Amino acid sequence: MDFGTSRTLVRTLVPVLLLAAACVLSSCGEGGESGPEAEGGIVPDQEINGFTLTQTNDGRSVWSLTAELALVFEDADRIETTRPRVEFYDEDGESRSVLNARNGLLKRRTNDMEVSGSVVVTSNDGTVLRTEHLTWDERRGKISTEMPVRVTRDGDVMTGTGAEADPDLGNLRILADFKAYVRSADGELVEEE
Repeated sequence: MDFGTSRTLVRTLVPVLLLAAACVLSSCGEGGESGPEAEGGIVPDQEINGFTLTQTNDGRSVWSLTAELALVFEDADRIETTRPRVEFYDEDGESRSVLNARNGLLKRRTNDMEVSGSVVVTSNDGTVLRTEHLTWDERRGKISTEMPVRVTRDGDVMTGTGAEADPDLGNLRILADFKAYVRSADGELVEEE
């Protein structure tokens, strides 16, 4: 082999190899680190598909959380969930209500929760509460929101801003802008005066 040809080959290959190595190290602009990230670019400690967690008190189930995906952040003491479903139980272990939402956040130390995005709570008596953001206060055993709410019960509708209730939607309080609509004899919703 001619040394002139070898030098030309080396001069051509070295820049190509350096470019390839730089491309691999920088992921060629494909978004850097792989895998899910929470807001702020923090990478979770664990990613769990098909997540389930049950909270008990003296051996009795209080609630059960299932989610399509859970991102666990140990240092921040939180679990972020996708498509959370929370089932609340009564003293006898019977279902009181079911909560569904698009996103959720569980604070691991307190077991308080926040859910957002098309939040729907359906009690076992058929009462339905709809809102965009809802919190669960573990210590008080209450759900609450400061957002607009719509509650349907026995065909009647209540609306307002902000609400607080037991998980089965008992002891429900609408905090502001309360309006009630009842079904007339012909089935239409009429605002109650």
